[in-house]
Amino acid sequence: MLKVLIVDDEYYFRQALKISLPWEELGFQIAGEAKNGQEALTLMSEVGPDIVLVDINMPIMDGMEFIQKAKQSEQETKFIMLTGQSEFVYAKMAVQLGVFNYVLKPIDEDEIKTSLLEIKNLIQKERSVKLDYERLKKQAKEHMPMLKERLLNEWLQGSRAIDPLSSAERLQYLGIHLQAPCHRVAVVDIDAQDDLVAEEEMHIRKLAVQDIAQDFIQNTYPFASCHDTNDRYVMMIGVPPGSYDQVESIFEAIRKSVQVNLGCTVTIGVGNEYPAFASISVSYREALYALKHRFVLGGNQVIPHAMIAEAGMKVSLFSVERRTALLMSMRIGNISETEEWLRTFFLDVRSKNASMEMMFVAALDIVSTCLEFLDEMSQSFEHVFQEGFQTDVIQLIQQMNSFGELERWIHHLILNVIRHVHGKKQNRAAKVVDEVKAYIHTHYGNEELRIVDLAKSVHMNYNHLCYVFKKETSLTINDYLTEIRITKAKGLFDRGEKIVQHVASQVGYADANYFSKCFKKYIGIAPSKYVDNIQ
Repeated sequence: MLKVLIVDDEYYFRQALKISLPWEELGFQIAGEAKNGQEALTLMSEVGPDIVLVDINMPIMDGMEFIQKAKQSEQETKFIMLTGQSEFVYAKMAVQLGVFNYVLKPIDEDEIKTSLLEIKNLIQKERSVKLDYERLKKQAKEHMPMLKERLLNEWLQGSRAIDPLSSAERLQYLGIHLQAPCHRVAVVDIDAQDDLVAEEEMHIRKLAVQDIAQDFIQNTYPFASCHDTNDRYVMMIGVPPGSYDQVESIFEAIRKSVQVNLGCTVTIGVGNEYPAFASISVSYREALYALKHRFVLGGNQVIPHAMIAEAGMKVSLFSVERRTALLMSMRIGNISETEEWLRTFFLDVRSKNASMEMMFVAALDIVSTCLEFLDEMSQSFEHVFQEGFQTDVIQLIQQMNSFGELERWIHHLILNVIRHVHGKKQNRAAKVVDEVKAYIHTHYGNEELRIVDLAKSVHMNYNHLCYVFKKETSLTINDYLTEIRITKAKGLFDRGEKIVQHVASQVGYADANYFSKCFKKYIGIAPSKYVDNIQ
C-alpha cells in the first residue's frame, strides 16, 4: 500500500475526497490529513507519505511554500497539486518545481484516479530500479574478492596493461595499494606431505600460511596477494631499491614460522625487483622458476631467483615456443610431427650438455603440458594409464638414471596421451573438427580465408561450427588459425627467411604490422627481433 497525505484547508473537501475513491482497492492508504502546509510539514516526518495531495491556496502556509520546504527533506515523496481554475498559472509553476501533476477543482474522480495510478506506476518503477541498484551493489561487494583475484592474476600473466595512475580509482575500490619505487613477487607453496592430508585440512593450512605471510609483510611493505591458477599463494610487494636482503629475511621468517606453528613446510620462490610496475609479470615468472628448483634443491627453504641465476641454472630447455609447438602437435594429433618435436628437443638437450637438474625441470614442464592438454580434452592421467601408472611423477623422474631412460619415458607418455585422446574421437563433432583443422593446414596461407568458408567445407552452420570447435578444442577457430599461422611463420624464420613482409604474406597476413602484433603476442618478441636473434 502507498501512503497518501491530504493537505487542504477545507474540512468537508477532505472528508469527501477520502470517501470518493476505493483507495485500498487501488493500492493506497490514507495515512493522514492536514489543514495547512505548516501542519503538513509536521506530519511528513511522522507519516512518511509516498504521495501528498495538496491544495495550492491555504492559510498560514500555502501549497507552494509547503512543497518547497518538504522537498528539502530526504523523503522521496511525490506531490499532486489541487487547484482552482484561477490558480492555473501557479499550478504550472508547481509542476516546474517537481510536482508530479495538478488536478483542477472541483475534483473529477476519474481524473484524480488516473493521476494516482500514474504516480503509483512511477513509484513502483523507481523502487524497482532502486532495488536492482542495491542488489547490484551488494553483488559487486560480494564479488569484490573475485574481481581483485582476477585482476591480480591478469597482472601476473601479463595479460592486462598496468597503469597505476590512470586506474588509481579502480585500485582504491578493490583495496589494492602497491605504490612503491620497485616491486617484487614471491610465490609461497606448501611442500608435499608424506601423510595423506584431508582436503579440508589442506585448505585450513593454506589459509593459515596466508595469515602468517601477511602478518610478517603488512607492517613493513605495501603488498597485494592472490592465489594463482595453480592455487599457489602469490604476494606482490612494493619495495625500495636494493631491498633484496630485507625481503628475503622476511620470507625466511615466514618459512620458519610456518614450520614451527603449522606442522608443515613451505618453499618460497622470490623474483627480482623491478622499477617498472608492469614488470610484475616478469618477477612472477622468475619466482615460479625459482620455486621449480625445490625439486632439485629440496623444499622448506626460500629460493631467490638471483641465487638460481648465479648457480648457472637459469637456462630454460623448455621454452615458451617449444611448449606452444608441443601443445599444437598434441591438439592436432599429428604423431609424426610430435615425434619430430621430441627428436629435435632431445638433440638440443644433448648439444647443450644439460645437467640432470635442468632436464628434471624440463621434464616436469613437459608433464605439466600433457596435463594441460588432457584437461582441455576433459581427460586425466587415470584415463590414459589405467593400470601400472605411478602417480608420483616427481619420484618417478628422480629415480631415473640416464637421459635415455627419461627420453624413452617422455616419448611413451606423450604418444600415449595423443593416441588415447584422438583415438576416442569417433563422433561427428570430432570428425568435423579434424576436417576443419586439415582445411586450415591446407589454406592457412590464404589471407582471405574466412570461417564461413570453413563452415561450407564441412557443410555445417557457421554458428554451430564455432560452438562445436570451441567445445572440442577449448579454442576458437580464429585462435587456432592464428596459432597455425604464427607457428608456420616461425618455421620460415628458423629456415632462413628474413623479410617480415614476405613471411607475413606466406602465412596469410596482408598487413605486416598486424602480423607483427600477433607474432609478438604468441612468441613473446617482435619478428624483426626474432630474426636478429637467429642471426
